[in-house]
Amino acid sequence: MNKYILCWLGCCAMMAVPVGAFAENYQIGQVWTYKTRSQEPDSTLTILRVDNTSKLGPVVFVGLQDVRVLHPSGKVLSSMSPLPFTKDALDKSVVKLVGKTDKLMRSDFGYQKWKEAQTAGKKPPTYTKSVAEIVTALENGYIGISAQP
Repeated sequence: MNKYILCWLGCCAMMAVPVGAFAENYQIGQVWTYKTRSQEPDSTLTILRVDNTSKLGPVVFVGLQDVRVLHPSGKVLSSMSPLPFTKDALDKSVVKLVGKTDKLMRSDFGYQKWKEAQTAGKKPPTYTKSVAEIVTALENGYIGISAQP
């Protein structure tokens, strides 16, 4: 009987843990749902890289799929990468881990530029707001855009 009580208590404890705790250790290839913009309810994000060298703490580079972002060229982008978020910003955005993939969007060039700026003592752009807020800001041209058509 004690075995069943312990199992029940363990299940209750796991259900009480907030979503952010599950997202504590992002891993390359994880696919997450996130709090999307209303026009992109099926959008997901994929973890492309995790950099632990920033003064802001861990920076998680993500790729977004199934977005609808109007690029200044007039094209509608359905994906964007790499977008560097602080871990805290990402923790507030992700909802559920839905899978893992080994087919990652390209991130080498964007990450290299981010790293070069950091090494040169500059503040590379690192997003501290929610993913949905950043996508809107990028679409409105408020911050530089790094995207794949």
